[in-house]
Amino acid sequence: MTATNSASPPPRARHEIHTKVLAMIRELGRPPGHVFDAPLGPGALARELLALGWQVSGVDIDLKQSDGLPPTVDRRKANLNEPLPFGDAGFDLVTSLEGIEHVENHFLMLRELGRLTKPGGHLIISTPNIGNLEDRLNFLLRGAFYRYITREEMLRHGSGFDHQNLISFLELRQVIDWAGFDLVAIEKDRVKWKQNVFLFPVWCLIKLLETVQSARRKAKYHLAETNSTNVLLGGPTLILLARKRGS
Repeated sequence: MTATNSASPPPRARHEIHTKVLAMIRELGRPPGHVFDAPLGPGALARELLALGWQVSGVDIDLKQSDGLPPTVDRRKANLNEPLPFGDAGFDLVTSLEGIEHVENHFLMLRELGRLTKPGGHLIISTPNIGNLEDRLNFLLRGAFYRYITREEMLRHGSGFDHQNLISFLELRQVIDWAGFDLVAIEKDRVKWKQNVFLFPVWCLIKLLETVQSARRKAKYHLAETNSTNVLLGGPTLILLARKRGS
């Protein structure tokens, strides 16, 4: 490991995401324990968690970018498409910012994060919000949420180099549920004012259509959550807080 750099690295995720996530952690009201961060990236969040008194462990496929972290951080090289090199139920909190959209197997990743989380522990995960009004309209116009990524690009850069596997709120909610978590809160990173102003009529239409759906259909698609303000009028990023089932 290289010498520790006292300068805090810039976060790879936007600063609004880090600000919101740190506020959510403080609001949990639980004493600092052991937190697992994946992917670590340059270690910006890990430093913030250390400052709050947490014991930090984490993984990344490229550990060089976090070489400046203090040696107290347990860093291990790992691919989030594969089993993680930690034992069961060892962490009070798991954070995963802007990582799941780079992973080929959402279910495996969340099952592994669930395996690492203590019963009653928490998960905070963020990902691009493709369920907001702007992205829904873009999908209507182009038939896709993201660009086409060629095999040549994948072979040249690695399968996780881009947003190869974007996930909607409902799909992410399902993956979290299957991994043994209960959803606690839905948050956004920031407000997209232009979206909310110019697409307000679309919001009104969606909410009107929601009111005429049957109770069965509302429950089937979790419409109260899927069309909630923090999703439908949310910013670029969706942030979910979940709690691992058990005492």
